[in-house]
This record gives sequence, C-alpha cells and structure tokens, in this order.
Amino acid sequence: MTLEQILDDIRSDRVKKVIFDSDTYNEMDDQYALAYAFGCNKIEILGLTAALFHNDRSNSPAEGMEKSYHEIAHVLEVTGHDYPYFRGSPTPVNDLPELTYVDNPASDFIIKSAMEADETIYVLASGAITNIACAILKEPAIKDKICVIWIGGQCLTAEGACEFNMEGDYRGAQVVMNSGVPFVLLPAFGGNKGGGTIKLQARPKHLDMLKGDSAVSVFFRETLPIEFFRSDYPYGTPNWLRILWDIGAPGVLSVPDAFRLSIIPAPVLTDEKKYAFDATRHKIIYMEDVDAEVVLCDAFSCINALSGE
Repeated sequence: MTLEQILDDIRSDRVKKVIFDSDTYNEMDDQYALAYAFGCNKIEILGLTAALFHNDRSNSPAEGMEKSYHEIAHVLEVTGHDYPYFRGSPTPVNDLPELTYVDNPASDFIIKSAMEADETIYVLASGAITNIACAILKEPAIKDKICVIWIGGQCLTAEGACEFNMEGDYRGAQVVMNSGVPFVLLPAFGGNKGGGTIKLQARPKHLDMLKGDSAVSVFFRETLPIEFFRSDYPYGTPNWLRILWDIGAPGVLSVPDAFRLSIIPAPVLTDEKKYAFDATRHKIIYMEDVDAEVVLCDAFSCINALSGE
C-alpha cells in the first residue's frame, strides 16, 4: 500500500493483524501497552517479540531481551492469553563489526508472518528496533508486506535525534529509516511545539477505570504500579503520575483520530545522532501531536475489558 492508503487503513475500522515488538521488562508502560493491544477490538495479535534493552534493569542488552521475553509470558499469564512469543536478538546491529543481521526467532517470525500474509502486517515497536532491522536486512522483500509503527527518537525540531529506544540501537534505526519500509514515527519527546508520547501520563483517575477484583484488574490497578514504580510522586497519592509512552503504538490503531499524523520526507539519521533533511527522500508518516486523554481513556477501557467487568 502507499502511505496514503496506509493512513486510510489506519483510520478505518478494519481489524489489523499485528506483531508487537516490546522491551517488556524495561518499564511498566510496556505491560499496559500489551494489555491495551490484547483488549482492542481493532487489533488481531499474531505474535509478540522480545526487544533488547540495557539500563539499570539489565546488565546487558542480551539480559534485557531475556527479561522482556519472560515478562511477555507474565503478561500473557495475567491476562489469560496464549499468543505465540519469541526471543529477539541479544545484540544490537549497532554492536556488530559490519552492517549485517543477527539470526533470531523474533526476526524470523516477522519474516514468516509477512511473507505468508495476504494483507499488510502492522509491526508495533516500542523499544530498540533491532529485531525489525534484522528482519529487513535478512529478507528485504518484507518491506512490501509490513508497516512499522515505532515509538522512538525526539521530535524533528530537537537538537538531537536520540532518546532511549533510538539510542538502544542507533544503527538499527538507520537501517529501518533508510529502508523505505512503510513507517510511522511516533517521537517519544515532542519538544515545545509537539506532542510526543511523553504526554501519555497516567494518573489515579485512569487506574480507577480498572474495576473489580479479577487478576487483570488487581495487577494493572495495584500490583504493577507499585512493582515498576518510577515517579517523583509516591504511588497512591493524588498527584501520582506515570508516563505510559508505549501505549501510543496500539493507540494509533485503536483511536487514530487522537493522533495528528502527516506524510513527510524521511529524516536522515546522521552519524552524529542528529536529524538532517532532504526533500527528495522517500516519505514516512510522522506524529505531530497526540490527544493524550483520549488515548489514556481508551487504553484503560480496553484493559478493563480483559477483566470481564
């Protein structure tokens, strides 16, 4: 499909087939994002793939990927789902001595799903984009079969391009951005003039949307906010908030009207980790802004639906 057709498809009520690539153990937003996708009636989950990450929650990218793999299993158990899930690459493309791919089950699943599909597969990505980069490098033909929706990078007016996801595999991000694959870029940080998924800040009123005492409700309303707590405001107080960056990825398919999306020339990710611009480049879809409250309420409504309440 052309980008114009993809935008029309995103904005339609058609149920989309989705692979969700997530660094699930990195922060609590990933678990909410997965559950959001599970509960959304516009999404059909084909499978889940574990993305690598490296910070104070992992000793290496490989350990981050392995923890994400097991956290996917945890979310599946809590929600009572049995979607297939796969380990991703333990190594960023950025760390390889030459530009090539790392064989891994996640990338192979993306390739197999894409090549067997009779419609566009949406690959939601909410971490380092390694698994998708490896899939494209291994089988470039999938570029005609998928659309990648990625939360990563700064807004295009920022001085630098990188944030956590892009920094996690910058060379991998260059591969995907340069490949010509249909691509929706949701910047994490929006700057002074834009939205960015940083606007997706959950507050007590959103957690209160999760009703009852089911395993799903208790986990997402009480257990998860405490176990994965990171905020300047103590959990349980009126001022508590937590940024749920990653719910933006399924949100685009669930409530597309909450997103201001534009078709623009793909920015160049320079070796200096900055954006450069060339009007002759292939096009991508770029998020200019997002209505955070619409996405948050929709996300918690979809999660609440999983509880049966």
